[in-house]
Amino acid sequence: MMYTNADRLLRGVATTLLVVSVSGCSWIGLGGSRDAAPGDTGLYAAHAGELQRLDGDREWEMQTWETRSNLSPGTELVVRHPDLQGAGDALREMIHLRRVAWVRSEITHEGDIVPVEGSTWAVADVDELRVPFRVETYDSDAQTVRVIPEDRLGRGLYSLQLRTRSNTLSARLGIDWNSVDRRQYSAAHCVDRYLGATVRYRPCSEQEQALASRWLRIHLVDPEMREALGQQKLIVQGVVVNTSERKRRVPTLEAQLRSTEGEVLKTWRFDPVSAELDPGTSTRFRSEIPDPPPTTRNVHVTFSLGGAS
Repeated sequence: MMYTNADRLLRGVATTLLVVSVSGCSWIGLGGSRDAAPGDTGLYAAHAGELQRLDGDREWEMQTWETRSNLSPGTELVVRHPDLQGAGDALREMIHLRRVAWVRSEITHEGDIVPVEGSTWAVADVDELRVPFRVETYDSDAQTVRVIPEDRLGRGLYSLQLRTRSNTLSARLGIDWNSVDRRQYSAAHCVDRYLGATVRYRPCSEQEQALASRWLRIHLVDPEMREALGQQKLIVQGVVVNTSERKRRVPTLEAQLRSTEGEVLKTWRFDPVSAELDPGTSTRFRSEIPDPPPTTRNVHVTFSLGGAS
C-alpha cells in the first residue's frame, strides 16, 4: 500500500510542476553580502549571495515550486520577523526545521488501519525528522536570523516554520528534489497518522508496537536464576494477554537487563509461543540468557520495534 499511495501523490506533484511559471520566482540579489538582510517579513533560502522567498499564498507556492524544490545542499535559511528582535534563547523554540514525511496510513481510535484521506505528505513532530541547526543573528538587522543546518542538507523535502506569539509562518522547500528516488525517500521518512482528539504522528516502525501496547498486556513472572553444567542462566518468562474484542497479532518481544541505576546491560529479542491471540486469550513467553551481567537488578520486557533476532 505504501508505494501505491506514494505513486499517486507523485503523479499529482508532477501535474503541478507542469503549470509552474518560472517567472513567478523571487530571487533577491544581495550583492554577495552575507550580512545583507531581506526587507520584508518572511522565510527565505540563501545561496551564493541571493535570497529565494519561500513562503507565500497557495497560488504563489505552486508557481514557484520548481525553483523552491531544487535548491542546493549548501543552502542556508533566513528568517525575518519583528518578534525575533530580543528573542535570545527563545529563538531555538520559535524556529523549526524538519524533513517532510510521507504518511503511509491512518490509525483509528479503535486501532484499525485505514487508507489516508487528504494529503499524504505531513510535517510531523517526530524526533527522527528534526534537522539540527544553529542560529546566527544579523549585525545589520536584529529582526533577522540565519538558520544554518549543522550538516549540509541531504536531498529531499523540508519544512521551515516560525512560530511567534502572533502567528505562524510556514514554508516547504526541496533540496535537489528532481533527482530524488521518491519511493526510497517515502520509505526512509515514513509516518502513520493516529486519529483521535488530537492528530498524532509516529514513525512507521512504531506502528506495531503502538497498537500492541494498546491492546496487549505483558505480565512478567519473577525472573529465575538457574545453574546447569556450571553455567548460570537467567530465565525470563511470563504471558501476553489480548484485552481487546478482536484477534490481534503478537509482535516480537524485547527484554532488557538493567542495573540498579537503570543502565541497560543487555538487550535481546525473542518471540512468544503464539503469533496471534483471539479476544481475551493469552500466550506464554520464555527466554534464557546465559551468564547475565553480575550487576543485573531488573528485567524489563516490552514489544520490539524491530524484528526477531
